[in-house]
Amino acid sequence: MDTPEKFINLKNNMKYVSIDIETTGLDRERFQILSIGAIIEDTEKKLPFNEIPKFHAAIKHKEILGSLYALNMNSKLISAIVEYQCAEDQETKQEIEKIHDMKFLNEEDVVEAFFQFLYINEIPDNSVDFSRSHFHIVDGHRVPKLSSNMPTVHLTVAGKNFSTFDKLFLERLPRWKQCIRIRQRILDPAILYTDWKNDESLPGLFECKRRAKIDGIVSHNAIEDAWDVIQLLRKEY
Repeated sequence: MDTPEKFINLKNNMKYVSIDIETTGLDRERFQILSIGAIIEDTEKKLPFNEIPKFHAAIKHKEILGSLYALNMNSKLISAIVEYQCAEDQETKQEIEKIHDMKFLNEEDVVEAFFQFLYINEIPDNSVDFSRSHFHIVDGHRVPKLSSNMPTVHLTVAGKNFSTFDKLFLERLPRWKQCIRIRQRILDPAILYTDWKNDESLPGLFECKRRAKIDGIVSHNAIEDAWDVIQLLRKEY
C-alpha cells in the first residue's frame, strides 16, 4: 500500500479533538443524535485511553425517529437511555452513568457540557479572550458561562467522514453554531490508509484499522470510534 510519507506535519504541542457521534439514521433533517464521543489528543503526550481527556454523552429524547438499521445497531444505547429516563431516583441514575461510563443529557444542555469539558482541558487556549464573560464553578473549575457575546471556540477536529456527516448533525444542536466553530481542515485518517492502485474509494474505519494492524472491530460506540481515529493518526506522528 502506498501512503504519503509524513503526510501529517503536526507541531509537537498541537492539540486536536477526535469526535464521533451515533445517530438514528443518515438524514440530518429527520433523524437524531443518540450519543457524542470526543477525545482531546495532545500530540506530544499521547496518553493511554484510561488517562486521556474524554467526553461521552447520550442524549435523552422523549421520542426517537430513525431507520430500522440504525435503531437496531444502536439498540443497547437506546436501552440505556430508556433505563436512565425511567430511573426513579438520582442514586440509580448515577449508577447507570457509572455502568455505561457516560453522561445522559437533554439536547439543549449538550453544547454547554461539551464547552465546559473543552475549557477545563485548556481548549480553547489562552489566546481566546473570555475577560468579558461571566464565570461559574464546574467541578471545581472556573468556567465561562455561555452567552450571546462570548467568543467562539475554534476546534481542530479529527474524525472519519466528520465533515460530511457528524459536523452536519452537530450544527443542529442548540447553540452549537454560536459557541463552536470547526476549522476547515479535518483530520480524516482514511487518506493515510488508501491503496492508490487498487481502491475505488477511501477505505472505511474497519479497513483502515486492518491496514494499520490495529486489533478489534468497529464497535459503533462513539467514544471507542473516536479513540480508533486517534490510534490511526498516531501511526503517522
